[in-house]
Amino acid sequence: MKGKAMSGKRFKKLNIAAYACVAALTLTGCGASSEEALVPENAPVYNAVVPKVTEVIRGDLTPQFSASLHLLGFEQSRYQISPGQYEEMFEVYKMKIDEVKVDVGKYVHKGDVLVSFHSEVLDQQIRDNEKKIEKDSLEIEHLKKLSGIDASEDHKAEIDRLNREIQVAKLYISDIRDTYQKMNLISEVDGYVSVVNESLHEGYVIPANDLVIVDQSQGIYFMDPSDLYTFKPGETYTVGTGETATRLEVIETPEGEKDGPVYFRPLDAEGRMPENSLKLEFDLPEMKDVCHVNHLAIYRNGDKYFAYVVREDDMRDVVEVIPGVTVGDDVVIKEGLSGGEKLEMP
Repeated sequence: MKGKAMSGKRFKKLNIAAYACVAALTLTGCGASSEEALVPENAPVYNAVVPKVTEVIRGDLTPQFSASLHLLGFEQSRYQISPGQYEEMFEVYKMKIDEVKVDVGKYVHKGDVLVSFHSEVLDQQIRDNEKKIEKDSLEIEHLKKLSGIDASEDHKAEIDRLNREIQVAKLYISDIRDTYQKMNLISEVDGYVSVVNESLHEGYVIPANDLVIVDQSQGIYFMDPSDLYTFKPGETYTVGTGETATRLEVIETPEGEKDGPVYFRPLDAEGRMPENSLKLEFDLPEMKDVCHVNHLAIYRNGDKYFAYVVREDDMRDVVEVIPGVTVGDDVVIKEGLSGGEKLEMP
């Protein structure tokens, strides 16, 4: 950055991890120092190439808290048809999609049918066996009537045979219906449908691909604790805008958890499929008259930090600095720089 000191500048997207712990600043990955030591601190270094520089700014900053919230206990159940199942269903039984019973965002219970199939081959087998049951039942009634008319005629063996055939036909029908049940896609969990493969609506199935995905969670969001800001139970925050806005309430940390995650309960979200992650952002108190510069201009050597101050003759002075929090791409400098210096960038 170049130019005069800026007042009231706002920097978004605060990196919390870096903000909360200086030792974990991304400065460590912004160019490791090749300097063996910082002593003598003021020994000038010459750079034959015109350096790329950025200016140290002194002014006000309004940092923004930013954190990712994630669903507690989030899992996905994926429903597919294997190549072997596909061959049996569509090559042997000539099955077709009967009905796609769910849409994205619908809440389903364990045992609900997600996609049903029908097969004319299996349907015909059911009809054939039902006709046999009906025919054999009528024959049994006829034989019983004959026995009633003439007691000397014994039709018991024939009636027993027909009853056995009826039982076999009923077993065939039961097996066929079990086959239907196995072929249908049935939810194994309670949750929200997050994916319905477009191929289903077009009337075909892609084997070994996710056809339906059901998301399940405890409906509670959590985030890692932050030294930057303390959340209190009962506080409410809003993430998103318009129809996608979600109000969240901070809830008590489960008993026994110390320095654990911060938990949030969605408010006014009945019937709405929760997003897997949310971005919580809000402004923090303004920082007055602070010195800040692009974090790439600050280097680390062991447990010390330093910068190359570029002079008018392109000589560089190695200056030790004490960095503070990061705000966007900038890092606040507590000591070592005062504003207006030009620092070499990597």
